Amino acid sequence: MKTEKFLHGLVAVSLILNAWALKGQTESAPCPSDLLAPATVTVALPPFDVATAWERADKEAQLMGKHLYGTVTAHPADLSPMAGAEVHVVEVHQPGVEGLALHFDDFHLPVGVEMWITDAEGQWQEGPYDFRDNDDHGRIASGDVPGETAVLRLRIPQGLADGVRLHLEGVAGLFRDVTAARGGSGPCQVDVACPEIVGWECQRDATVRLSIIESGGSYLCSGAMVNTTAMDCRRYMLTALHCASEVTDDEFALLKVYYNYERPECGEGNGFLNRRRTGVIRLADSDDIQGNNFDGSDFLLVEIEDEIPSSWDVYYAGWDASGSGTGSGVGIHHPSGDVKKISTFTQNTSSISLGAFGSHWRVYWVETVTDHGVTEGGSSGSHLFNEEGLSIGTLSAGLSACTNGGAGGGTGPNQPDYYGKMSYHWDDNPNPDDEKLYLWLDPAGLGWDMMNGAYPDDEAEVPCGPDQACEALVDVEQMDLARDLRVQPNPARDRIHVRWPGGDWTGPATMVLRDGAGRILREAKWWGGAMEIDVADWPRGLVLLTVETTEGAQVTRRVILD
Repeated sequence: MKTEKFLHGLVAVSLILNAWALKGQTESAPCPSDLLAPATVTVALPPFDVATAWERADKEAQLMGKHLYGTVTAHPADLSPMAGAEVHVVEVHQPGVEGLALHFDDFHLPVGVEMWITDAEGQWQEGPYDFRDNDDHGRIASGDVPGETAVLRLRIPQGLADGVRLHLEGVAGLFRDVTAARGGSGPCQVDVACPEIVGWECQRDATVRLSIIESGGSYLCSGAMVNTTAMDCRRYMLTALHCASEVTDDEFALLKVYYNYERPECGEGNGFLNRRRTGVIRLADSDDIQGNNFDGSDFLLVEIEDEIPSSWDVYYAGWDASGSGTGSGVGIHHPSGDVKKISTFTQNTSSISLGAFGSHWRVYWVETVTDHGVTEGGSSGSHLFNEEGLSIGTLSAGLSACTNGGAGGGTGPNQPDYYGKMSYHWDDNPNPDDEKLYLWLDPAGLGWDMMNGAYPDDEAEVPCGPDQACEALVDVEQMDLARDLRVQPNPARDRIHVRWPGGDWTGPATMVLRDGAGRILREAKWWGGAMEIDVADWPRGLVLLTVETTEGAQVTRRVILD
């Protein structure tokens, strides 16, 4: 669990670790001037207890790796307009906050009614909300309105007021990471508009910022959209379970997913939180949270409720669940909820046990031409991309920081971060059988453990297929090898049988088998077809079998010797 202080409590058997401008949800014209009218309804909340909020934030960062940036005040109120109203203005005020987010548990706008949300001066505007924002569950959350006052402004054509339902459930008072005056990520972080992003633009476009309501708190995390073997552009987003381990179905309806939140130039300009979808459906998770720790790989898969406009250029990331590590790559994330950042690594990932045997990748970031990007609270759930641009894991925890001791004892720019392995997400967690990740990311049942990403193309025969990808995995030989290589039985005792029916190579492939510590157990040349390997005398445990062709295609399979 990535914290702002230190990694705590995630104890493995063998490891103990010590002024931006904002616009709204849509890209429409600003709130009409005829709605800039005085409030007809005022909701006054008690002063925000900043000291208590910071105390809770520090405690939860240390105990649970969560990045709290607001707390929720329950305040049920019917804000629906009176019959016959044509303009309806509601002002919600809470002293002492940096921002407000409004939560509705009964929201309905008839066709023709439009609603904007603004700050007190009308400088920050979000909208219009209209009938397309209605959901059957009736729940919705506003964006994060800067300042102590949020104003709802409705234009209601004659005869439609009776059909408007606006029932307020509560208000999230936000105490940091709302304006540049307070919060924001550390000074070493590298914008995705800097030179380091070259070659990783697709992975950038898959990465999202998350605002999560849980147990009366507002939290920040990161995640990424992911592709599936159905290649149908299903709106799946993968993050870390510890970001939302106690979220209820009602609260999932308030979860906000922000796209394209990034600066236009390296270190310059503003990011705009105007591309957002509110509401997700929980699909599966690792079910591995044990108190303040976890005993698996810490993943959560959800589906975005509403359509994502094609103009947002959202990428659905590819993934590699083979268990293969990588020699270099990047992490892309929203530290402290800030604009999108990139961190770079250039040495081999190593497998570690963090709560469960072999569940995580360990990675060390390096200094690049711009700075030494690391991760922070709010980066949790972001993805680690390998050399081919495929996701191999999601951020669970870490010790990296901009300066030595910058996030507590033992932290610093040369300290590691820990990513739950995509291969462990696949089928190794203590979750129910119907929540194994492979069932959701391989819904076609192809047996693939590797998949290209895609930019959706609704006019294509396969809307999220290889033709829309940008990773090297689209190479035909790589796809064939990843799809068809078979290793059986698994678990194995005396022998394993390796088979690949293709075998149409220009030369012999190399087969290497390693134990869980990376030691080579056997290395051989292979021309495809079938091979039997005697493993009766090998140490019991995990074996990684890697096949690499002379053309550079490479696939790794995991085998357990029992």
